[in-house]
Amino acid sequence: MGLKSTNAAGKILHNSFWYGLETLMETFVFLGTSIAVARYLGPEKLGYFSYINFFVTVVTRTSGIGLASATRKYMSEFLALDRPGTARAVYYLAYRYQLLGAITITILGLAGVFFFGEPAYKLMSAILISSIIPGVMSWVPAQANSAFEDVSKNTLSAFGYILTYLTVILLTLHFHWDLVGVASALLVGRLVEVLLRTAPLHARLRTLPLDVLDDGTIGRIRRFCLQSIGLQLLTSVVWDRSEMVFLRAFSSLEQVAFYSVSFGLANNLLLVPRTFGGATGITLMVESGRDPTRVDNIVRNASRFLLLVVFPVHLGAAAITSQIIRVTYGTKYVGAIPVLIIASILAIPRAFQEIPETLLRAADQQKRLLYCYIAIGILNLTLDALFIPRYGAVGAAWGNGLAQSIGIVVIWQAAKHFYRFGLPIGTAIRLFLAGACMSVIAWFVARSLPGVPGLVLAIATAAVSYVFLVKLFQGLQPSDRIRLLPIGQRLPGPARGLFSTALNFIIPAPTEEVAPS
Repeated sequence: MGLKSTNAAGKILHNSFWYGLETLMETFVFLGTSIAVARYLGPEKLGYFSYINFFVTVVTRTSGIGLASATRKYMSEFLALDRPGTARAVYYLAYRYQLLGAITITILGLAGVFFFGEPAYKLMSAILISSIIPGVMSWVPAQANSAFEDVSKNTLSAFGYILTYLTVILLTLHFHWDLVGVASALLVGRLVEVLLRTAPLHARLRTLPLDVLDDGTIGRIRRFCLQSIGLQLLTSVVWDRSEMVFLRAFSSLEQVAFYSVSFGLANNLLLVPRTFGGATGITLMVESGRDPTRVDNIVRNASRFLLLVVFPVHLGAAAITSQIIRVTYGTKYVGAIPVLIIASILAIPRAFQEIPETLLRAADQQKRLLYCYIAIGILNLTLDALFIPRYGAVGAAWGNGLAQSIGIVVIWQAAKHFYRFGLPIGTAIRLFLAGACMSVIAWFVARSLPGVPGLVLAIATAAVSYVFLVKLFQGLQPSDRIRLLPIGQRLPGPARGLFSTALNFIIPAPTEEVAPS
């Protein structure tokens, strides 16, 4: 089976590979550099940087995702209808709007820094604000590549960003450029990424015909964009670090740092779920319009494979959080231990966010999604106001985690109004039991042997025990063997052998292996 495939499973696998490669590199590089930067800056400076960067991130995502999501939806729709000229016209419309918005927001942001920024941090803040333009402008071409169901182009440009960012961070640590160096790493990295991402896509688009969009289509796109921007603002409240505002107002910079570190680590635990969920969302966006009857099968299988990964990763991380913080960040950050335990467990529902959101967007039901997020956003802010003044970062973790868990349930229920699909409840129970038992084993091992040796041994023991527990609780079905085999074929040599051994143990090969349909 080649890397590219024309069926839904093949496309999901192809995009999972490339999206996973990008996400894996980002996770390791950003996790490693964040630890080094946190140790270098200390909790107080890190807290201030995280607070400013939160606003830049919200603006970048809100400005980028609105038009970018419209690009993916409508380009996917017209490509599925064999209208590439209209798809190209959609891209150009979105790109022009995106550029105008990015420049406007950046100018306003720089003016705000000049008039209201703290003098000691103005240069750092201005550099971060300047990164909004390349950050925003990388979204539309990225989603256009997703509409073509080929995210490999996004991965290659992301490599440029990651390597550039890593280089500037290392120089910052070596020459002690402090916060200005860290901010510059983001700006330079984003500039490299947007150049590498935009040029190949524009060359590809020039080979397509170019149609003229009618007023009705333009109106649909504008309405979709406005709804997407509203959704992203609410998403920043429900899913992102809006708790930073309350922590800055009612607590210390150290508490801001503890929450930022814990939230970042909990997000990194979503590496595989986001990779697979993102690739599934790309195919769902196309297949829901092409053949809605396939939605049930895609949703069921995607949910089961997400469950297979999310329970051991999040429950296991919660079990060994004390060792993770002490070994990586040091004793200055022990206050983040209870925060990370809560954040790791309550982040489990986020693994299932992409699928229902994609279905609602595919059904042109962003308004319903918007209403759901308004209600959840109000709940999130209420919980933050109640918990953070008294409990600091721990209260922030509870407020954010509870609100997002409720939000996931709400949007899944909303998606079921427009598509017929079921959920693998039995599989969820069996895999939860396997993950819970595994986490207990990891906790005992890590507690018995402190330091790096205990952390390494706990992770290795947890991985081996989980394989046995999945088999014991029958967490996988015989048909899953055929679906999982191609994943092992794309792993490097040693990992491929371990994956095959585990799969053969959980689901022994039948006498005669058959190819998937």
